[in-house]
Amino acid sequence: MSDQEYDYDYDYDQNQIDQEEDQDEIELENNFNRAEDEWKLNPDLAYQLFNEVIEKEKSKDINSRKWSFKSYQFLIQILIQKSKFQDNLIFQYIQGFLELLDRQYKTEGDKALKIVVDSLMNSNNSHLISTVLPNLLDKLKYMNQIGIYCGASMKLCKDYYQKGNYNKLEEIINNIQTVLDNSQIQDEDRKKAFLSELLAYRVLLYNSTNRQEQIKPLYRQLLKSNLDLLEPYISGVINLTIGQQKALERQYEQSRKKFMEAFYSFLDACSPEAKQALIYASVVSILENFKMNLFDDMKSKVYEQDQNVKVFQDLRISYEQQNVQNFSNIINSEYFQNDIFLALLKPYMQQIIVEVKILRYIKCYSTIKLDYLSKQLLIEIPVLKKYIQGLITKKQFNGLIDEIEGYLEIRREVAETQTKALKIIVDQIKIFDY
Repeated sequence: MSDQEYDYDYDYDQNQIDQEEDQDEIELENNFNRAEDEWKLNPDLAYQLFNEVIEKEKSKDINSRKWSFKSYQFLIQILIQKSKFQDNLIFQYIQGFLELLDRQYKTEGDKALKIVVDSLMNSNNSHLISTVLPNLLDKLKYMNQIGIYCGASMKLCKDYYQKGNYNKLEEIINNIQTVLDNSQIQDEDRKKAFLSELLAYRVLLYNSTNRQEQIKPLYRQLLKSNLDLLEPYISGVINLTIGQQKALERQYEQSRKKFMEAFYSFLDACSPEAKQALIYASVVSILENFKMNLFDDMKSKVYEQDQNVKVFQDLRISYEQQNVQNFSNIINSEYFQNDIFLALLKPYMQQIIVEVKILRYIKCYSTIKLDYLSKQLLIEIPVLKKYIQGLITKKQFNGLIDEIEGYLEIRREVAETQTKALKIIVDQIKIFDY
């Protein structure tokens, strides 16, 4: 056989191989497209077809497995949707996906990774989130996908918190903080939202691990938080924390408003913390001398039959009716004592009882000796004076302390007489003008 004939045979064989490879490639593409069309309506068939695509491409060089990468992405999504599956199976698909990820064009790889991570984050499958998501975080960080990394990490924060895994929670919080401190996120609002969410999880961590003293240094940062981009639960946590601090600073009006914002946010998130926020708001409203009963709010009616809420409804009613005994019993009960925050407010609630008693005593007097009032109330005179000055400042009554003679002058009748006299003068002027 001539050299020419050998060349001809070689060319023929090569052409035949190329044609067969082209045919295989077309078949792979067709199988993939069919699986992609079926994956939502018929996920079981799609699952089978995607696996066949991967199996057929195993003989190829790893850099040429074009369809396998996309197939792994869909297989992960299909498994996530299933209620039951074997852990080793999804780990196998994740490993295959990550192995091929670096060999994709950056845009295509980033898009696929985001789809996989979003599917995991939206699955509400705690087991999946805690076992699979951590394997993707390092890859996200390596690929400089900081936004996706932070979003996925926050999902882990939520999972660890709900499971009470506080060591893991603290670890992931510190990791996110490090990444945010050392990375650039072009969307400044998004970065601020991540930082605010991170602060909220620190608050939850410190409350859960009895480290309340570490919350106060976060307070100023929490005040600057932009809640617009945060989910309702996180907004609720931040507003609740600010409300507590405002109450301890005796800024009761601002505190009540923050607690009510927290209440509405927790309701939107279907969180049981809504009840706690409502109770706190009600207690602070008493200290503020706020006239409206917050339990009359339509949205608070959902807790109308709740036993704990009923106790604080009684507290509000006792305050309005000046039922000192019942009011005192409630603030000395376990409902106050077992709550760290309410226990801190107890001295101020006791002050209300003293003020009511003072007002009752002076009701029948135009003047009263301070030492007599002191003995009746079992309060030292310097402390009694502070209470009286506070009541006068809050315009609970019109009076004056005579420091030299040591008595309190109640000017209720004088004030009424002056008001009547002024009214007569004004009426006379009106007649004269006419």
